[in-house]
Amino acid sequence: MATTLITEIQQAQTRLPLLSRADRGALIARILRELKTHRREVLANVPAERSVWIDRLIASVSSTMSEITNMQDAEFNRVLNEFEKLIATLDGISHAEKPSKTIH
Repeated sequence: MATTLITEIQQAQTRLPLLSRADRGALIARILRELKTHRREVLANVPAERSVWIDRLIASVSSTMSEITNMQDAEFNRVLNEFEKLIATLDGISHAEKPSKTIH
């Protein structure tokens, strides 16, 4: 799922001037859902004090969605770049932490 989102972010960046505010909002909402899913599924067993950072990020993005979607193209592009890196990093970490299944 993260790979699909990363592709969506990259596609949005290539057609940034053509994106409506609704398109931008939908993309940020999709990113927010991915962060919430990661929090719920991957970090569910992590002590709360070690996952405060993602809770704060989710709250911050939730409360500033309209400001993010109304950013100038260059600013919005920088935000998308950072979200792309974050999603890729979280995806890489979550796959690295899954125990590999070996046949004995």
